Amino acid sequence: MKPSDIILRIIRHDQNNAVKTAAFKPGQIVSGKIVKLFPNQTAEVQIGSHKVIAQLETPLSANIRYWFKVEPGEGMLRLKVMESANRPGAAAPAESLLSQLGMQSSRENKMLIQFFLKEQLPITSETLKMASEWIKESRSAEDGLRTVKELIIRQLPFSKDAFSALSSVLHGDSLLSLMGELLEELKGDGLSTKGQQIYSLLGDLTKTSREKLGQQAIVRLFSEWLNTKNQASSHTAFQLLKVLGLMPGEAAEDASLKQLMEGSIQNKPISHVLMEILKANDSGNRQEFILNVAKLNGFIAQRSESSGLAQTLGILFNDIRNGKISFPAEKNVLNALFKSALSHTLNDDLDQLLSDAHAIKQAAVQAGRLLAGEKPAAALNLQENSMLEELKNSLQTEANITYDQRNIHGELKRIIRTLGLSHEHDVLNLLNNSDEGASEKLDTLKPLLMAFINEETSHIAKDAAERLLHKLTGFQALSQESGPLQHYIFQLPVSLWGKISDLTMQWSGRKTKEGKIDPSHCRVIFYLNLEHLNETIVDLQVQNRIIKISVINEHKEIKDLTAPFAAELKENLLKLNYKLSSVSFQKPESAGDSPIEKDTMTSIVQANQFSRVDIRI
Repeated sequence: MKPSDIILRIIRHDQNNAVKTAAFKPGQIVSGKIVKLFPNQTAEVQIGSHKVIAQLETPLSANIRYWFKVEPGEGMLRLKVMESANRPGAAAPAESLLSQLGMQSSRENKMLIQFFLKEQLPITSETLKMASEWIKESRSAEDGLRTVKELIIRQLPFSKDAFSALSSVLHGDSLLSLMGELLEELKGDGLSTKGQQIYSLLGDLTKTSREKLGQQAIVRLFSEWLNTKNQASSHTAFQLLKVLGLMPGEAAEDASLKQLMEGSIQNKPISHVLMEILKANDSGNRQEFILNVAKLNGFIAQRSESSGLAQTLGILFNDIRNGKISFPAEKNVLNALFKSALSHTLNDDLDQLLSDAHAIKQAAVQAGRLLAGEKPAAALNLQENSMLEELKNSLQTEANITYDQRNIHGELKRIIRTLGLSHEHDVLNLLNNSDEGASEKLDTLKPLLMAFINEETSHIAKDAAERLLHKLTGFQALSQESGPLQHYIFQLPVSLWGKISDLTMQWSGRKTKEGKIDPSHCRVIFYLNLEHLNETIVDLQVQNRIIKISVINEHKEIKDLTAPFAAELKENLLKLNYKLSSVSFQKPESAGDSPIEKDTMTSIVQANQFSRVDIRI
């Protein structure tokens, strides 16, 4: 089951209650039946399953169905009859209404009218014309019609952007696939500042935990290799970089250092001058060598943290100029110089320091595997194993790899903010408050995409950015308040150990006085495609802080596999003042007969029973 299927089931309402959620507006046309007549040309009119008291323009007969046009006016609903919907000799309802609206009786228009009549949705000629154009561009007419219906019953702006946003959530590709497409289009040179920021954000959001940990390990290994104070440790780090495939197995240090300098020469002035020093040394040009050492000394001296290296360079400069060190300089002297200088470019950007980004990704995955205890292809010696163990211990402490309730909560909040799902809220805070730090919150994916789309860029990249933007906006549109109830639906890219997965979540419940979901009475459902358990749905219901959990998964032994954790789960929930009532397991069934469709999903978002709907975007 795809995440989009889950979302469709989450938001599926009772079809008979659709009109309850739509406010009648002047110009709309509805099919209604007169139930009761009252004095002063008022009547009870049944529109779908909804009964309203309305002021009629002309006297009508009871138990007859008519086409009504909503008229402007305050207070009571005012209806103007167009004609009887079932008078003898009249054309078919769809053709009759199209004729009255002055629209062509085309196949597409008939289909639209029939859908609006079946779903008891208010109709206007403008609505039909716009919907007809949008449906032509949809993946299928059925998908387009369903999206149009959701726009109306959720009282969202009836615009192309709103249609595209909602359609992206209901029927579009997953968030991760859209991110991957845009990331691929942004590869290469010539990116604007906004494009580079988007590329960086997407790169971080689409990395697995294993890759993130491995990349941190690579940075540490490079730093240790370029450290000239401990030669033994430097050599061990260099050998591990070979194991990871970042250095050719037979390469010597001087060849690997040259590779680093060549890979970053266009972006780093330090790397450029190091290459000039190497050329001068190889050609025997003593004057050029001294000039470039002096230039390197100038670059290093500008960095406050580089005073030690600047002093070393000054001594080297004087020793070569005074003849204390022979020229051309020996390999070990140059290697020490190059390693010390390159260490100052390491933290700027490892991807630029190493020209092959794909090689870094592969090496990061391999490093993560080694840190997780997987055996490498070639056996490691004692020093290499010892360094890996030290790396594992230090990185686990710093990266909080062992997840608990606190840092999972913090990580989800970080991802939501990074995606820009709270962008409009942050903008409002910035306008209302003079908080200097508030502007930093605006540098997130959604506003960056909005700015990128308005730039001069390739059509393919712009299209990918627009589809990703529609996806984010669509989830914001689906998250709404219905009177005292709140519903939040969102999808996040979650970094698992060796896999990135879309986490689709639905939160629903009553509001507290502070405007938050009441943690004592709420419901949470999430869908996740796990690395080993595959598709998993968890339905968590909370009533008076008593929790009932239902897990839907096709794994045959999932109940036995999770049994050892039940007592720990119950104990940890008690610490949070929650009582675990039960944990049940179900297997997914075929479409149309699934317990997810029948019970778990369809009962979450009930038809709106409140006259006022506020959309929080």
